[in-house]
Amino acid sequence: MADDIVVTRTVDAPPERVWDLVGDPARIGAISPECHRVDWLGGASGPAPGARFKGHNRKGLMRWSTVGEVVEYEPQRTISWDVTLLGQPVARWGFRLAPQDGGTRVEQFWQDQRSPVANVVGRARAWDAPTANRRGMEQTLDTVRRKAEQG
Repeated sequence: MADDIVVTRTVDAPPERVWDLVGDPARIGAISPECHRVDWLGGASGPAPGARFKGHNRKGLMRWSTVGEVVEYEPQRTISWDVTLLGQPVARWGFRLAPQDGGTRVEQFWQDQRSPVANVVGRARAWDAPTANRRGMEQTLDTVRRKAEQG
């Protein structure tokens, strides 16, 4: 499955420090302009393959919740999760980290998983979701870079 959107930043901080910001969906609220809180579901207390969570999101006056399930988790390297809304696939979100020149190359990716009909409806509702997602991802990684470099 190809990534629909990938945003990359180089951060002047070690991967461990960057991972502390992006490696747990429960901490996304501190870096995301859209997802402001995550609650673990079904007894999960942290990221691991199969762990599920409820994401609380907002954009302007809109508020909605999604369910995420961690599908890939390799500490200090990669994490991704699939998101559903009302039981329907929406997207896969994730982060990949790699050491680079004494710092960290971090990328955030988004893969659209909506059905063709849901994709048309979603784009109409979200005012061009890919463009909006790219802007949000750029803001997220700029926040990650700022926080990680401040220590």
